[in-house]
Amino acid sequence: MIDGVTGDPGSCSQLGGAFRSHAARLTALRGELAERTDRLRRDPDATATVTDLDADLRLLDAVVDRLDASGSALQHLAQELAEIAVAVRRLEGEAAAAGLELDGLRVVEPWGVLTTELAQQRHRAQPDLQRHADRLASRLGRARAATARVMVDGTAALAAAATTSRTRSLR
Repeated sequence: MIDGVTGDPGSCSQLGGAFRSHAARLTALRGELAERTDRLRRDPDATATVTDLDADLRLLDAVVDRLDASGSALQHLAQELAEIAVAVRRLEGEAAAAGLELDGLRVVEPWGVLTTELAQQRHRAQPDLQRHADRLASRLGRARAATARVMVDGTAALAAAATTSRTRSLR
């Protein structure tokens, strides 16, 4: 479900699953490459090739690690988004019962004529409902920030691995 407040947990989960599936496939291929590299180690004339393959294995390890970490982070974000979306829907119901509305994650009074009793009801309910909305906004922010950190760290790690690989290939 795409929600303008929280986001799309389905797409995050699907992308995270794809990242983790690719990491698993690369891990299987890495095993084959490592096996072939080990066979080449027995040949003294293949030292340069083995050195290059060892570097390729390290690069592949970095890619697999970052794909898996990114996929895991996206799937965790998807779970958080889904839980927050449910909580937002529940909060919308509570706000409506108090004669209030949600505008994003802000609890607001709708336009219109109202009785004194309804105005007092809204006035009493609004602070607690807004605190709940603020907690949801904070949770959403933490989930997004945690995911962003994993992505930024992954980008830096892959950039470093690629630089090392390019430097090695230029020798």
